[in-house]
Amino acid sequence: MKMLLFAGWDGFRSASGVHYTGTRYTTGLIVTKNEFRHLLYEVWLKSRGDFSGLGVVVCDVAADLPIVNLRGITPDTTGALVDVLARISREKNIYHDGFHILSTGGKLTHAAQYFSPPIVRDAFFDKSRIVGGRFVAALYGSAITGVAMTGIVSSGHGLSIFKNGQEVHYEVCQ
Repeated sequence: MKMLLFAGWDGFRSASGVHYTGTRYTTGLIVTKNEFRHLLYEVWLKSRGDFSGLGVVVCDVAADLPIVNLRGITPDTTGALVDVLARISREKNIYHDGFHILSTGGKLTHAAQYFSPPIVRDAFFDKSRIVGGRFVAALYGSAITGVAMTGIVSSGHGLSIFKNGQEVHYEVCQ
């Protein structure tokens, strides 16, 4: 079974054995919520042993983001994107904190960024759910002009995707 995962991104073999490949379209790159969900889930699946959580911002112009680099050096980005993100999402990896910035073409442009978006006063989230700072930063950050979407996977196995200041997908990873 062949599925598209972020058009233009490097292909990878998922933990379930499915081979995902990127495809470039003549009209540009197509990035969907479902493709993003597959990426986040596969990162969680590959790094479950000591998974620290993951925050991702999909954006083509990182210069417009309210970010600060948490590390003075850049990580090894050799390999497929899912493998790189799984590797740096482990507790013992120095890049596990903060958010990682991906272009809509699937390139990891920044790792371990402190991401401090402005508060979106009318953004809604279910306060009966236990959420943290990464969740709220992803929610608010998805409302920033130029951000295609944001996503998180918590160490408690919750996977959320946000667009335009709203949570558009939530699931418990199993």
